[in-house]
Amino acid sequence: MGIYSLENYEKYKTKIIRLKPESKTPSNFGMGQIHYIKLPWTSLEPSPGAFNLEVIIREMEKVKNPILVIIPDIPTWVNNHESDYFAALIRRVGSFIGGDSRLVGVIISTINNSRAEWDAYIDSFDQTRIFTNIENKAFIEYLKNNNREFGLLVKCSEENWIDCCEELANQGLQHLWKRNPVLVHITDDACGPNISREVYRWHGGLTNKQLDLGYNITLRRVTYPETVSSKGALPLRLWFVNNGTARIYQRFVVKLQIKPKELQQFSQKNSSYELAMKANTESWSIGDITHNEIIQLLGIEPGIYTLSVGLFLLDNTPIYLNNENVRANGFCEIGTVCIDNKKRDELFNIWDTYYPEGYYPLEDPQAPEEE
Repeated sequence: MGIYSLENYEKYKTKIIRLKPESKTPSNFGMGQIHYIKLPWTSLEPSPGAFNLEVIIREMEKVKNPILVIIPDIPTWVNNHESDYFAALIRRVGSFIGGDSRLVGVIISTINNSRAEWDAYIDSFDQTRIFTNIENKAFIEYLKNNNREFGLLVKCSEENWIDCCEELANQGLQHLWKRNPVLVHITDDACGPNISREVYRWHGGLTNKQLDLGYNITLRRVTYPETVSSKGALPLRLWFVNNGTARIYQRFVVKLQIKPKELQQFSQKNSSYELAMKANTESWSIGDITHNEIIQLLGIEPGIYTLSVGLFLLDNTPIYLNNENVRANGFCEIGTVCIDNKKRDELFNIWDTYYPEGYYPLEDPQAPEEE
């Protein structure tokens, strides 16, 4: 580091850990290739009021990233009012699923594209993301007017990719990806050169093909004091980067794990600690992401501890970072810290007078792999 580097102005002796990425993007929930669960109305309700909905759960358990499609094939017992009967089925399915976190979403399918069918999806899948076809302009306008969030289904090929670009622009949907996912359904047998280019411009996060789409988050750098107090503060600075095409659309948290490096050196009272950090993850997008936090430690026994960081969905499903040393439980080991009984009360307010600016690339432009 040069004489003008930030490290020369640190008010506490720090550890600066630079982590390296893996060469392959990890497979996570809600990104990349999806699998449709296509179930016809006739199988879900073979006779009036006789529902066979358990098949949905069985099919969900067979695949990763399932998306439900209810095929509106009209049963023989329906003589009229098809849309109303189908809307009733939709409501029953939505109530049955109840926001199951294993489901990525549900594709809007209708018989007559009626208001009754629209409302059935909106009301019944309030905890599950709905995806609507970009060609269904009427429903998209209805969703916008009702302030209802939705994912976008773009069916594209080498023949119609320009039409898809125009539809995104004409309907003002170019920035929808910042809030909700874009599902790119490629109708060609293989992904051609134009689609390969445009899926990145559309920020596609999901697809029916094996493409490297969605989020890809790497923890690049971590900075923290070499030594902290048992009941003191741990100032922690994290620099992530999302090199993927889209953000994480599910709610998630950042966790810090503090684990004894050598368990046998400690008393029986000693154990691992997991702390949920106060990161505003809903604002995380693509590119550089920084989070600085002063963490309160609650009487951890003195010793040497290993620090690990991980991202987790609200049901505790790991979001695997694209780093070396990521364990099966989702935590990425970053380094060790010494904890003792010496008071360091100044660390609780250290950033009142000294605060590391959050945009780490300006502080340390050197890429980890170049070191």
